[in-house]
Amino acid sequence: MPAASIAPREVHYGRLVFAALVGVLCWWLGHGLPFRPDAQPLAACRLLGVTGFVTACWLLAAMPIAAVSLLPLALLPLLGVVSTAELTKGYGDPILWLFGGGFVLAQAVERCGLHRRLALRIVGALGPYPRRLVLGFFLAATCVSMWINNTAVALLLLPIGTVLVQRTAALGELSPRAMANFGAGIMCAIAYGASIGGIGSPIGTAPNAIFFAAHEPLVAAGARPVSFLLWVIAFAPFAVLLAIASSVAMTRLALPLPAARLAQGDTLLAEARALGRWSQAELRTAVLFGCAVLLWMTRGDLQLGSGDVLHGWAHWLVPAGQRDSFIADGSVAVLVAIVAFLVPAGTPDGRRLADWETARHMPFDLLLLLGGGIAMASAFGPTGISAAFGELLRPLIGSVHPVVLLLVLVLGITLLSEIASNTAVATLLLPILRDGAIAAKIDPLVLMLPAVIAASFGFMLPIATPPNTIVFSSRQITFGQMARAGVCVDILGALLLVPVLWWWALPLLGVDPAQLGGGGGK
Repeated sequence: MPAASIAPREVHYGRLVFAALVGVLCWWLGHGLPFRPDAQPLAACRLLGVTGFVTACWLLAAMPIAAVSLLPLALLPLLGVVSTAELTKGYGDPILWLFGGGFVLAQAVERCGLHRRLALRIVGALGPYPRRLVLGFFLAATCVSMWINNTAVALLLLPIGTVLVQRTAALGELSPRAMANFGAGIMCAIAYGASIGGIGSPIGTAPNAIFFAAHEPLVAAGARPVSFLLWVIAFAPFAVLLAIASSVAMTRLALPLPAARLAQGDTLLAEARALGRWSQAELRTAVLFGCAVLLWMTRGDLQLGSGDVLHGWAHWLVPAGQRDSFIADGSVAVLVAIVAFLVPAGTPDGRRLADWETARHMPFDLLLLLGGGIAMASAFGPTGISAAFGELLRPLIGSVHPVVLLLVLVLGITLLSEIASNTAVATLLLPILRDGAIAAKIDPLVLMLPAVIAASFGFMLPIATPPNTIVFSSRQITFGQMARAGVCVDILGALLLVPVLWWWALPLLGVDPAQLGGGGGK
């Protein structure tokens, strides 16, 4: 269940009991894992029990999400698994500061209305046609969600989409079935576009942050880093391609719409033309937003195909002998957030681009969720759990064609993401796949990248992602409509992701996907 759909004050004791039973079962199953001699079997089994309990509490919404996210900090030291000092490093991970600063920037964009201007411009450029309007909302949500939290994007675009659907329904141009499909199509475009866009940048969605946290120990050990810019080059084109393909497939197969022009669309186009000149607040926020993106993209080093390295700006600021990770993207996000608190919005009331009254409403429970997941995941390696799962994974490497293995991995994680939080899925699987790949002597990115991208899929159910839950609450879409559209996008995403990984993303990152065929690797 997505974090955003969990009631903040509810406690379900029956679900807590069930979650505890899941934890006991995981602890018992842990005794059957093939631990290596240097592992800590007792601590590992206890860690599995806590992981199962915490994950079940997340999935079942047994407790407020913030309280669940603090359980590892309370239970793991008491059970002798890992010290409090080590665990608190996860709750202060640089990724949390990246998301915290990003939330403040997103709130500045909301306050000045820049999001609405961008959405109307994209929709206005495509014209008043049902299929094009669905595509317009798909692209608007996808492009904005690359830089702003996907839940915020869904909340921002939902009022615009709802008004458009209501105006079109009042006009009476479409048949009842076509009108129902149009309303559902706009809602799906907002929800799916918000989730798809999050794939395109490291700050777009929580699983991406968890990937970087899981990959950082490998970078510290000498592995090639995945920079902000490389990620954008690798996956932003895929996000846009998937959004366009999903819109085409959805409006022709799952939720068929006519291609005729809508007269009511002129109202939206007129609204776009009537936006007028940019306000001072919009201009200043856009400049600040652009500076943040530019600093994120140019911070790390860029590995060129010739073997040369194009150094980022952080390289010239760090002390001699330090890695580029000395300055993390979280520092940039915090700096930009501080600037947003200082820059005047240019309005008569003298307000700033951001203020604490607005910023205090950021989802701190999501930050704790990330911290708790990172803290638990950090104990998987030292206790030997990840290596044990790697031993289980080793026989699969080379036993089937690597393309088939990638496809099965993507489809399996997509299915899991339908019923589980994408953050919980990434938290649970990425450390296991990382150390499993190391045990199988292949590059961990071969398994980690398809897993983290597939974790952002899951479009069939209202509980699959926070954007799905948000648009379902509009009552413009039924369960059956979302299921039909979602299964279409799920399958399409898996079929597009495998070739994109094989021929574009993995080679761009210097990884040979053929390692899955048993050819060896690192």
